Amino acid sequence: MKIPLTLALISALGATVSATPILAQDQTRTRTFEGPNASASTTTIVNRETGTATRERTATSLNTDNTATSRAVRQRTETGSTIDIQQTGPQGNMRSLSGERIRNESGSTFTGSATGRRGNTFGLEGTRSRDGQGNSSASQRVTNSAGDTLRSRTRTTSRSGNGVNRAINRTRRPR
Repeated sequence: MKIPLTLALISALGATVSATPILAQDQTRTRTFEGPNASASTTTIVNRETGTATRERTATSLNTDNTATSRAVRQRTETGSTIDIQQTGPQGNMRSLSGERIRNESGSTFTGSATGRRGNTFGLEGTRSRDGQGNSSASQRVTNSAGDTLRSRTRTTSRSGNGVNRAINRTRRPR
C-alpha cells in the first residue's frame, strides 16, 4: 500500500515542479591554466533566457608580467545575433570587432566593422547559404575605410551522384 501512495506523491511533486516557472539564471564556467611561462583564465557566462553569452579571457606572461585580455559579448536578437569583441594586447594595443548576423530562409548575412591595433578601420561582410540538397556557398569580404577590397573569399560546394565538388576562390590586394 505504500507504493501507490509514494507514486502519487512523486507525480504530484513532478506536476508542481514543472508548473513552477524557472527564473533565468546565468550559467558561469571558469577555466584556468598555470604553466611554467604563463597563466591564463577564461570565464564564460551564458543566460539562455536572455540570449546573452559573455566570455572574458586573461593571459599573463610569468617572465615579463605582460597581460593580454579579451572580452566578447554575443546577444541573440529576433532575426539573428550581434557580436562585440574587444582585445587588449600585452603592450596596450587594442583592437575590436562588432557586427550583426541576420538569418534568412536559406542562410545568413553578416555585416560589421573592425578596428586594428594601429587604429585602422575595416568593413566586414559575409554571406552563407544552403539548400536542402547539401549544396552550399559562403563568401567573406574585408574592405578598408575607403571601401577598397583588401581580401575576399568565396566557397561553393555542390553535391551530385558523382560526389562532392568544392570550389574556393581567394583574392588578396597586393601590399
